[in-house]
Amino acid sequence: MDFDEVYGGGVGETLTFVETADDDGLLHGGTQDSTFAFDHHFSIPTQSSQIIHGNLTGSVENNADLTFHDVDEDEQPQIEKLPEHSCRYCGIHESSCVAMCTVCNRWFCNGKGSTSGSHLITHLVRSQHKEVCLHRESPLGETQLECYQCASRNVFMLGFIPAKADSLVVILCRHPCAQIASQKDPSWQGEEWKPLIHERQLLSWIVNVPSEQAQLRARHITAAQASRLEDLWKEHPKATVEDLDRPGVDTEPESVLLRYEDAFHYRRIFAPLVREEAEFDRKTKESQTQSVGHVRWDQGLNKKHLAFFPPPKVYGRKYEADDR
Repeated sequence: MDFDEVYGGGVGETLTFVETADDDGLLHGGTQDSTFAFDHHFSIPTQSSQIIHGNLTGSVENNADLTFHDVDEDEQPQIEKLPEHSCRYCGIHESSCVAMCTVCNRWFCNGKGSTSGSHLITHLVRSQHKEVCLHRESPLGETQLECYQCASRNVFMLGFIPAKADSLVVILCRHPCAQIASQKDPSWQGEEWKPLIHERQLLSWIVNVPSEQAQLRARHITAAQASRLEDLWKEHPKATVEDLDRPGVDTEPESVLLRYEDAFHYRRIFAPLVREEAEFDRKTKESQTQSVGHVRWDQGLNKKHLAFFPPPKVYGRKYEADDR
């Protein structure tokens, strides 16, 4: 085979090799070693590799002052401990945005988050609690919301009337104090009475609404989770939102069927349901008990034992003589 046919002689340009001087800075490096022979001359690095190596060396020298801390893989992440007055739903703890339910002593914010009403109103509705107290560092101070006239604390019945004489507002209950307000003071106009709760939130001048940024950073809770948490508090008062995800919580019994395989199958399904109903009845009766304080015992003329005690003060309920 002809040499020109293989390498295309005459088509390309002629290669020219230039002999360099010994003192040209190459330090006698073998830049083009023979394919068939190997000598002990070192090869000079290319210009691009010198630049990269120089940059890496400089970076290492510049990073010599950096300090690196060893991370323990077994170390548990530290969870920020929220203050006592933080919202039990979302964790917001700004003092001007939270209020306490004085029945269960839990704090809730006035923000809605993912629920239709504010967390405070959602709790009051689901737990059937009605009393609210403000934080001591709030603009209004540690104030128990109650009627100025009769001291009723049912927040769902409370409203305010602006006093014309002074730059003040008077908190009155809807019935009967707001209806007879003008009889108590001519400066109080009953027709100007407005409720403290508007659009399922307390008015912002009583408890501030958290900012949108604060609500986005807070823990998100749905209405279904709030309902489950309220049910869980009946058995475990110190439970938190994180407890909802624990195994064994909120375990539902099996549903009843139209037909059963045998008597054992029927018993296996109905026995847990009967226990749940009995436990619910027991808790319902226990929740209806009221503390009466001091009790004085005596014996009547018919030799029957009599107990004398002042009736408990429960707003919105009237006790009769035959109540037990």
